[in-house]
Amino acid sequence: MRLLFFSLLPLLALAQNEPSYNAGLIPANLMENADAVVRSQEITLDVSAPDEAVFKEKRAVTLLNNKSHYNELRLYYDSFNKIGRIRGHLYDADGNFIRDAEKKEIEDRSAINGFSIYEDDRMRILHVNHDRYPYTVVFEYEIKYRDLLGYDDWDIQQFGTAVERARLAVTLPSEIKLYHKSLNIKLKPVVTPDKGKTRYEWEVENLPAVKQEPYAPSAYEILPQVLLSPSVFKADGYTGSMASWKEFGQFQYELAKGRDELSPALKAKVRELTADSKTGSEKIAALYRYLQENTRYVSIQLGIGGWQPFDAQYVEKNKYGDCKALSNFMKALLKEAGINSCPAIVKAGDSFYDISEDFTTSAFNHVILYIPSEETWLECTSDDFPPNYLGNFTAGRKVLLVTEQGGKIASTPALSAAANTADNHTEIVVTPDGKAAIRVRSNLSGALHEWYRYMANNLPPEELNKKMQEQNPIPQAYFTQLQVQPFKETPGVRIEYAMDVPQFGSKAGKRLFLPINPVNAFRDVPPANDKRIHPVEVKNGYVEQDTIILHLPEGYSVESIPAENTTLTNEFGAYSMQIVRREKTLQLVRRLEINPIRMPAGRYGEWRNFCRDIAKADAMKVVLIQKA
Repeated sequence: MRLLFFSLLPLLALAQNEPSYNAGLIPANLMENADAVVRSQEITLDVSAPDEAVFKEKRAVTLLNNKSHYNELRLYYDSFNKIGRIRGHLYDADGNFIRDAEKKEIEDRSAINGFSIYEDDRMRILHVNHDRYPYTVVFEYEIKYRDLLGYDDWDIQQFGTAVERARLAVTLPSEIKLYHKSLNIKLKPVVTPDKGKTRYEWEVENLPAVKQEPYAPSAYEILPQVLLSPSVFKADGYTGSMASWKEFGQFQYELAKGRDELSPALKAKVRELTADSKTGSEKIAALYRYLQENTRYVSIQLGIGGWQPFDAQYVEKNKYGDCKALSNFMKALLKEAGINSCPAIVKAGDSFYDISEDFTTSAFNHVILYIPSEETWLECTSDDFPPNYLGNFTAGRKVLLVTEQGGKIASTPALSAAANTADNHTEIVVTPDGKAAIRVRSNLSGALHEWYRYMANNLPPEELNKKMQEQNPIPQAYFTQLQVQPFKETPGVRIEYAMDVPQFGSKAGKRLFLPINPVNAFRDVPPANDKRIHPVEVKNGYVEQDTIILHLPEGYSVESIPAENTTLTNEFGAYSMQIVRREKTLQLVRRLEINPIRMPAGRYGEWRNFCRDIAKADAMKVVLIQKA
C-alpha cells in the first residue's frame, strides 16, 4: 500500500509577508524578455545508498504575465519513490502574503493517461492561481527514493525565464562517484569531502531570460543545464553503472536477458511466415507485418518495468506491449528466423540531447530495434509504418545500442530532403460571380506524410474531416469529398479532396482578382529580428511540386499577371514558378526545395528574405477583366 503524506501548515504559521519577493526589487536586466523570474531556488539531493535518496526543493518565482506556467507544480512518482510534503504559498506584487495552497487543490492522476492500461507512473499537480500580475508563487516539496535509476538533471532555466539566484547541492557516499556535465554555461561545482561523503554544489546568479526564436536548435543546445550520472545505482535488486556507455548498455542488456523466448507454436508460425522469403529483408518485412497486425502499443510502467521489457511470451499471449516489450518481441521473432537484432534506446521527440561519447546519461524515453546485417531500423510501436522507416520521432540522432558486449553509440538515419516530398495537382473552376470549385490530388512522402498517415489510421471519418478542415488554408470553404489513403509498403499517403469556395475571388468593377495558388502557398515567414542570438537551423528539408490549372470564368479574359516566370536559387533552397496562358485556362507549374541547413545567427536576415520572397511569389494574384 502506498502512503502519501502532506503537510499543509495552518494559515497563521505561514501568514507573513516576504519583502524580498517584491517585484520592484528585480534588477532591470532580468526583466528584459522575461515572463517569469526565479527569485530563489534551493535543491538538495542527499544520496545515502545506491538505491536510497531524498530530494528537496524550495522555489520562489515571480510571474510577470500569463505566458509562463510557474504557478503549476508537477511531481512524478511511482513505486520507486514517495512524495513527502507539498506546500504552496502565494504573494502579491509587493511581497505581501495572500494565502497558502489547500490540500483539495492537489490533483493526483496517471502520468501516462490515455496510453496505459496499468502503470505505477503517476503525478501530483498543484496550481496556485492569482488574477493580478505580477505575483509570486513559492513551492516546497520532498521526494523519498528507495530505488534509483540515475539522477534527474538540473534544468537551470526555461525560455522566457530569468534567474535571480539558484543552487543545487548533491551529497553522496564517497564510494559513489558523481559524473557531471554542464551544458550552455561555464559552471563547475564546489566539491567538499565530509565524513565519508562528498558534497557537490552549483550556484548561479543573475541569468537574464533567454528568448525563444524561430528556427533555433534544440533547447539542449541553448538553455543552461547540469547533467548528473552516478557511477553506481540500484533498482529492484538490479545494480548498474553509468561509468561508461558500455557499462550502462550492459545493465540494459541484463534487464532483458532471457526474455526473448517464443512458444513452440509461435516458432512454427515464424517458420511458416518466412518459408517463401528469399532474402533477409523479405523475412523482416513478413515478421514486421505480423507484429503490426497482431499486437498493439500500450504503455506499461510498473516498477523496474519502466526499463525492463515484459518477456516475449507475455506479449504473444496478451497481444500488447510498450516500446520495450514490442521491440523485444520483434527481436524474438527475428531470432527464430535466424536474424540478429538489438534494441536501441533513444530520446524521441523534437527536442533532444544528442548524446556524446564522453558522458553517459539516462536521457532516453523510447526503444526501437536495429538489425545490423540489413542496416534496418524498426519502429515497433507503429501499426502501419513500412519496414526501415522511423519517422521524425527518432530519425537523425544518436542512440545507444544494447548488445551482449555492452552499450555502443550509433546514429539513426536522417530524413533527407529528397525523402520528404509533396506532389500536388490542383484544378480550380471559377464562376463569373467569383465562386470556385477546387479539386486536389496529392502524394506525400517522408516527414510530410506522417501527420496524415496517423490521422487516417486512428480517427473515424468525421473526426478526420474535422482535423483536415482545421488545416484548410481557405476560410469558409468546406470539403464536399475527402479521402486520405496511406500506402502500406512505402512511407507515403495519397490525399484527394474537393471543396466549394463561396468567395474565391474579389471583384472591383469589371475586374476579378484571383489567387492562383490558394491551397499550397508558402506562408511560413519568420518575424524580423535584427538582434538574433541563436543559430538558424532548418532541420528537415523537403521538395514540393505543384501543377495548378485555373479554369477561367465565362466572359472573362486575363488582363495581367504580375510575374509569369519566377526563379529563386541559393544555398537555402530553390523556387521556380512558370505560368502558361491558354485560351480558357492558366497553368502554373511550381517547384519548391528547402534544404536542411545550419547557419550563424547573423545570417537570419538572409533566410528570412528567402522565405519572404517565396511567400510573395506564392501570394500572387491574376487579374481578369470582363470581355466587352
